Amino acid sequence: MFISAIKIDVVKKEVYQIQIEDTLEAMYEAIDCQIVERVVINRNNDLWLDEEGLLHHPQPPKFWFKGANTPITGNGLICGFNGEGQMISTTLSVEEIESQILFLGNSHLEPRCGFIPWDEL
Repeated sequence: MFISAIKIDVVKKEVYQIQIEDTLEAMYEAIDCQIVERVVINRNNDLWLDEEGLLHHPQPPKFWFKGANTPITGNGLICGFNGEGQMISTTLSVEEIESQILFLGNSHLEPRCGFIPWDEL
């Protein structure tokens, strides 16, 4: 089944709607990665990104998503999800996402690991 998703393209510096199959392989292809990481945007939508983005040499361009605590490296893909956790079409519009994105270009960030105390979550 095909779903409607929103791609955050760091090379073109554009946010646009795409149609992809609801498979992990299609997500890998859309983001241009081999391992994805999920970031919850709201109760119905997730931002998917390249989990290994900081490990690539050279690193891909980056973007800032409003409310995030760190820049995101590489492309992003916004998809919806249902009550069973299945990937479905996003309920967000391109315009809603464009207003939340700042493209940062080619800056290098060192990977880091940290812990957030439970009382700060």
